[in-house]
Amino acid sequence: MNETRLEENASGDERARYELARKLNLLLDAFAAERGNALTYKEIAAVLDARGVRLSRARWSYMLSGSGYLVTDESLLRGLAEYFDVDPEYLLGGPGVPEPERVIAMNEMIIAIRAAKVKNFAARTLGEVSPPTLRAITELLNQVIGEADDEDPEVD
Repeated sequence: MNETRLEENASGDERARYELARKLNLLLDAFAAERGNALTYKEIAAVLDARGVRLSRARWSYMLSGSGYLVTDESLLRGLAEYFDVDPEYLLGGPGVPEPERVIAMNEMIIAIRAAKVKNFAARTLGEVSPPTLRAITELLNQVIGEADDEDPEVD
């Protein structure tokens, strides 16, 4: 079942959990792209702990997956927002808070990099293929990537 269908059939609490998970994962992707490697639970927990905010591994896991109960701990969400340098309302679920521009830009770049890697992989895997066939495959990949972009026009 795709994510859109899950969200359409979800209760308000479930939608809020999925939305928080989506935002946290976008922030993690953007952060990893900026620094060149993924952020670990230990790093996040240590920074929050220094601010007097506790984050268990289990809680972090269900926050990222959208499972468990909805995290509404304001000090935790504010601590995460401060760490990721975004408006706290973005994670607190304030109405009308847009995606941070930096996150949008970084995730657009991530999508482009991933698409290029797919094209490169396909070209290497296919080996000796005629130029018209390679162009047709490239066109098809671009269509699929374009359709994915159209499904979530805000941020991918």
